Amino acid sequence: MPRKKWATVGLVAVLAALLLTHQAVAFIQKLFPLQEFIDDSDFLFTAKVERVDPDKPSAVLVLGEHLKGKAPFTRIPINLTGDKQKHAPQLLKRIAPDLPLIVGVKKQDGGKFMMLAFTNGTWFQVLGQTDGDQTRWAFTHCEIYLRRTFKGTTDELKQTVTDVLAGKAKAPPPNPKEPAGFGPVLEMSAGKKP
Repeated sequence: MPRKKWATVGLVAVLAALLLTHQAVAFIQKLFPLQEFIDDSDFLFTAKVERVDPDKPSAVLVLGEHLKGKAPFTRIPINLTGDKQKHAPQLLKRIAPDLPLIVGVKKQDGGKFMMLAFTNGTWFQVLGQTDGDQTRWAFTHCEIYLRRTFKGTTDELKQTVTDVLAGKAKAPPPNPKEPAGFGPVLEMSAGKKP
């Protein structure tokens, strides 16, 4: 049953990617319980932003601690161009080098991956396509409705996921009344850019 739910989410993502060429976009609008995110991710791990280049736009994530499964990659270079929603500028205000994230990745047929990443109240989707021994990753958009799934801090999500996987706690239910949106913009020290 959980595989069907991830398959549905994956199908939405694939359809969104296909429709993007026709100027259409799709968000995950259904209530998506955190337990489904945990159960249906083949790999769950912490990551840190290694570098961000707003001019390209691109970012590189480096894997940290494996929480579930062992991902077959250690670095994730991401093209941040994004889709018609133009969320790249919003995301770039919310990521910076050394920023921690919680990442869930679902394997799909044909060497494809669907990634949902979270940092301090902001969820975003990245699609991966394996070609030979290389996987190309492309940001689609921020998942503004997934704040209903979880909207706390990255540390709080890590602790929640760790406790759920260890059987110490149950995942909190989604909050259907949480408005769609983004987490807070990063506050940068003088002289530093996000």
